[in-house]
Amino acid sequence: MPYVLFMDESGDHNLANVRKDFPVFCLTGCVFEKEYYKQVARPSVEDLKQRFWGRTDVILHSSEIRKQKGAFSFLGDEDKRREFYEAINNLIENLQFTALAAVILKNKHNQRYGDVARNPYHLSLEFMVERYSMFMHRRSRFETGYMMAESRGKNEDAQLKNEFDHYLKFGTRYQNDLGNITNFWMEKKQANIAGLQIADLLAYPIAAKVLRPKAENKAFEIIAPKIDHKPAQNTKILGYGLKIFPSPSWEHTTVFG
Repeated sequence: MPYVLFMDESGDHNLANVRKDFPVFCLTGCVFEKEYYKQVARPSVEDLKQRFWGRTDVILHSSEIRKQKGAFSFLGDEDKRREFYEAINNLIENLQFTALAAVILKNKHNQRYGDVARNPYHLSLEFMVERYSMFMHRRSRFETGYMMAESRGKNEDAQLKNEFDHYLKFGTRYQNDLGNITNFWMEKKQANIAGLQIADLLAYPIAAKVLRPKAENKAFEIIAPKIDHKPAQNTKILGYGLKIFPSPSWEHTTVFG
């Protein structure tokens, strides 16, 4: 049963100028069984687009949704906004996938590692391949899957692919055998990949919950049951489906288990 992991990010990887209002980088992925994605998940996303726009070429983009820009300007109407968010929540709740996320606390990362602090995207990718590989190993040693991320530019894509190739060849600190991950490539947002758009919808609520763990976050409440967890402990996601780096605070351990 082959899998596919779609990834997108919230926040930027810049460590030189850390945004005071959003000092984190969050790389989030959604793992689908490949045939289920083709037969159910992708058509479900297209059905939602047909419902609200009458076409399927609209790109679901979290930032534009929150800002009510472009194709999402109709969200300025309270009733339409309520209807749309209910549809998005139902989509995420009803689809069968497993979420993985790596969140880098950039200020703490800078304080701890200084000039040798690693690129948050590259570091997050390491955490993601570990968790994706372990996710498949827990199901069967014969499971395999590939990975897809959103393209960010020629140079950035090449650097990211080099990082992936290094992990695949040499392993990571905690996972030596990543052979069950078969491939990794990037696609532009304009390619209209449903899985990448789902990952985009997940990333901001997860990042916001890590930033403000005690604050109400209805979107995260819907996402949380999807996050990979410790076997037999549905609420234990920290260190499993959710990696926070550097070491999380007591608030995080209280909220995420």
